[in-house]
Amino acid sequence: MENLELEKTQSELDKKASAPRRIRLKKNAGIILMSLAFTAMLWQVIAIYLTGMRHVTHGLLLIVGICLPLMLGTYLYTRALTSREERRKAVRFSFFALFVFYCAVLLGALIISRVDYATFAQTRADYLKNFDRMTNFYPLETIRLYINAIKYDYIGMEIPLSNLVGNTMLFMPMAVFLPCLFRPMQKLWVFALTAVLLLVAIEALQLLLACGSCDVDDILLNLTGTLIVFGILKIPFLHRLLIKLYLLPEEIVPEAAPQEPTREEAPTPDTTA
Repeated sequence: MENLELEKTQSELDKKASAPRRIRLKKNAGIILMSLAFTAMLWQVIAIYLTGMRHVTHGLLLIVGICLPLMLGTYLYTRALTSREERRKAVRFSFFALFVFYCAVLLGALIISRVDYATFAQTRADYLKNFDRMTNFYPLETIRLYINAIKYDYIGMEIPLSNLVGNTMLFMPMAVFLPCLFRPMQKLWVFALTAVLLLVAIEALQLLLACGSCDVDDILLNLTGTLIVFGILKIPFLHRLLIKLYLLPEEIVPEAAPQEPTREEAPTPDTTA
């Protein structure tokens, strides 16, 4: 009996002794994975700024190749932290880094990589010469053309589908990043107004820099995708999950106003004779 108790005690001591080593391994593994993800982010941003994003599948590969190691690394790193506040800060830091990377990719893919710096004057002149073909200010005009192209299959399925689905999905991450990182964006009208201004600014830049088609339907598709995701994340279960994962800021619970202590009523004097 005494031997069993000694073995049990020794086993508990071994577990306690190995716990710091496991914590260090998790922390180091998390740091390595996060560093690899940050390095891949920098490399991809440089590549996109130089050559652009060639296909929608390129963006999907970015999600797999960067988000997965970043998420796993952040998970392992936070598992090694004891304080809830430290875990929250680590998750928020990784999430903000991913947001910066996403914005840099959008800027590179939609604007910078498309500008022909060597022959900008000639390119802009050709753009203005073909202004009617390069722009569309009639809502649903381009969407209808793509739907007809799919219906009658006269230019294949890849071009219309990639434009319709790609433009709908392109800004969906904004519906996650903005409300999670900036508390005012959790209000629908603030988020919708910000999204519209951002999308209009991008289309205006493409028009000014002659680096893409300025199309009102792009704004409609982009906005539709972001609002769909925004609405989905308002589902109570998902909303609570984002808070639990430290992605959404914790809700501020208003403190109850302190109540003033009630005075004890003084005993009324007995006036009866």
